[in-house]
Amino acid sequence: MKLKYNIILMTLACFVWAVGCKTESDTARDTQAPGPLSNVTFTPLNGGGYFKYTIPADEDYLYARAEYSTDSGETISKTSSVYADSLVIEGLGSIKEYDVKLFAVDRYSNESEPVTVTITPLEPAVTASLASLDIYAGFSSVVVTMENPQETPIDIYVTLKGNGSEALKVYTSNKAEERIFIQGLDAVPYEVSAYIKDNYGNCTESKSFGSITPLTDYKLDKKSFSFLRDQLLYGDRWDYTESSWEKQTPKEEWKELYTQDSMKNAKESRFEGHINKFWDDMTDDDPNYSLNYFHSGTSYPFSYFIDLGREVQISRMRLFMRNLNAWGTYTVKTCEIWISNDQTPEDGILDDWEYVGTYTINKPASDSETALEFKEGSEFWIYPENPTFTRPFRYLRYKAVKDWNNGSVGCMSEITLYGQDVK
Repeated sequence: MKLKYNIILMTLACFVWAVGCKTESDTARDTQAPGPLSNVTFTPLNGGGYFKYTIPADEDYLYARAEYSTDSGETISKTSSVYADSLVIEGLGSIKEYDVKLFAVDRYSNESEPVTVTITPLEPAVTASLASLDIYAGFSSVVVTMENPQETPIDIYVTLKGNGSEALKVYTSNKAEERIFIQGLDAVPYEVSAYIKDNYGNCTESKSFGSITPLTDYKLDKKSFSFLRDQLLYGDRWDYTESSWEKQTPKEEWKELYTQDSMKNAKESRFEGHINKFWDDMTDDDPNYSLNYFHSGTSYPFSYFIDLGREVQISRMRLFMRNLNAWGTYTVKTCEIWISNDQTPEDGILDDWEYVGTYTINKPASDSETALEFKEGSEFWIYPENPTFTRPFRYLRYKAVKDWNNGSVGCMSEITLYGQDVK
């Protein structure tokens, strides 16, 4: 028993000695700094740039670190990954020389001797973004657009003076291309100015955009809307020889156009769906079950032709889905809008058609936003890059191009148009 006890003590002593030796060895190794970065080059960008380098041969090398000071005197530290051979710096507010120290860092936080590089960045990111900033009139709104190719986090400060008040709006962005709508404005002149600031204290001067008056539109009354059936679509070019409507077609010389991807309507009625429900001003608040929708009865692409009953000009539209659970089934995801103002529809409105645009419904990121969009509809500006009205027209073609999962049919609950009646 005593012998066994002695063996245990000797084993523990050897273990403690081994651990002590290892710790002593590791401690000695911990104090050894890695070699410096080499072959350093710098490429300037707006407000900063990036370094390329060769990492040292040390096995315990972990990352590179850059240290520099901004115009405000703040010391900034930027690091890279162990797998990277480049390092980005940002936040510089002038086109002048800056000294940047580059370190190689190992797993034990030992740093190499610094490599000091004197660099000159391009104009500050805030200045470059302000140069691309544009603010112009939208419908009951003003639109703010900006380019920020480096996706630098910045704040946009917009001041509006008008209608007896002054308001400051602040928006944060790190998008390469930003588009912001300041909505709920009256159709009165607003004096608009803006400036941009970043997270490093760099700030531009205020830029004036002069007087901007928002455009006005309104929801168009749908009482005069009607389905432009195929025989009405072709006028006197329709062949009524067959007694059965389902077998009738356009006259021979026009049959080539009578295809699903051209001048032909999808099913007027299929199951409980009917095209007239597309503009009856009714949507179903039940998120799971709706009977208020059209059912194409055919695969994509397909079209419906609508007579608005009078000449209008449109600015926006809202599209309402069949039900909340239809994001992945049946719902039309992408559509095209075409318009015509043929003054002689009795001989077939086959001319004067103008393609207006393609519009895609995108599913919001959260369930709450999804439910809200289902209830309020997906809104599209007809000319998103240049808010304005279409030319006057009477006839509209809604062409469904794509759904969410390559389904065989398409459904939608409602279309609402905004604009103005042509007097």
